[in-house]
Amino acid sequence: MNRILYIGIIVLILFFTSNFVFVENYIVSFFIALFFPFLFLFFLIKIDVFEKEKFSNVIYVFLFGLVVSFFLCFPYVFLRELFFPNPNSGILISFISVGIPEEIIKIIPFLLVVKYRKFVDEPIDFLIYSSASALGFAFYENINYIINYSESGNIVAIRSFLPSVMHMVVSSVFSFGIFLYLISKRLKYIFLGLFLSSLIHAVYNSLFISPIVLLFILSYYSKMIQSLLNISPYYEKSKEDMIKQATDFLFVLILAILILSFLFDVLFNGFYSVLNDPKTYIYLLIVPYFIYKIITSKLVLNKGRFIMLGKRNGATGIRKDMQDIIMDYYARKSKI
Repeated sequence: MNRILYIGIIVLILFFTSNFVFVENYIVSFFIALFFPFLFLFFLIKIDVFEKEKFSNVIYVFLFGLVVSFFLCFPYVFLRELFFPNPNSGILISFISVGIPEEIIKIIPFLLVVKYRKFVDEPIDFLIYSSASALGFAFYENINYIINYSESGNIVAIRSFLPSVMHMVVSSVFSFGIFLYLISKRLKYIFLGLFLSSLIHAVYNSLFISPIVLLFILSYYSKMIQSLLNISPYYEKSKEDMIKQATDFLFVLILAILILSFLFDVLFNGFYSVLNDPKTYIYLLIVPYFIYKIITSKLVLNKGRFIMLGKRNGATGIRKDMQDIIMDYYARKSKI
């Protein structure tokens, strides 16, 4: 697996270097697109308060996500344009042509790491490493968007706070299905994870209210962070307050992206471009504010409390089955 990654990185270096030379503004767009993923990787490490992941491991998965995205997106985009020239024309078309293939591409590096590496060893790791892989995909996708839409106001903030965050959330939904499969050996949860992540992805792409969709699913993401930390086999009450470091860092991250986006617009479009359309800047202050509030609202830990599947009383069907699987897992790990 390491050999594949190293070869892929060499190819990527050659590819990016050639674009630095021959594509105008590519080098600026490259580093601007890298800024949000790089900072968010630190946030992912900071939420892991009980058994903190090594930054080298998180970077490893991020790079693997980038390499896999680079090699698989070429045939994927070719086939999509061949069979679905208008992939976001409706939820069903987007589900088939965008949601399913992109969720599979993003989850492949995570699956390889789960199988061949030993550092995915607690529930929150499923969210951390699937998010890192998704950020590799988002980074590669965002470079060309920033180049092509550099004249659009706030393109850096838009790509950072909307699609990039969406990719992490839906990949985490998929990885939670994989987590349920690994502890229950019921294959249906892998397919359920793929179905839900692809459907959310398609809804986000197809509806004009994508920011509202994003804020809604972020609520689930924040509950997932809290819930998976609460059932960690390494839970230590003395470390609960360390989660506040993640809250503080997220604020700095969002502020840094907003400043960077503003500077990028001034550099490429001039200061007066900001004055021409101030509404977009006001809008791009509101969305990050809600992203911050939604995520941090659940960064409060309580051992054994699992809230992402709702209340246990009255639960039926597959939701009850998932709750039973989680409770059984927690009961077994608590005895160790």
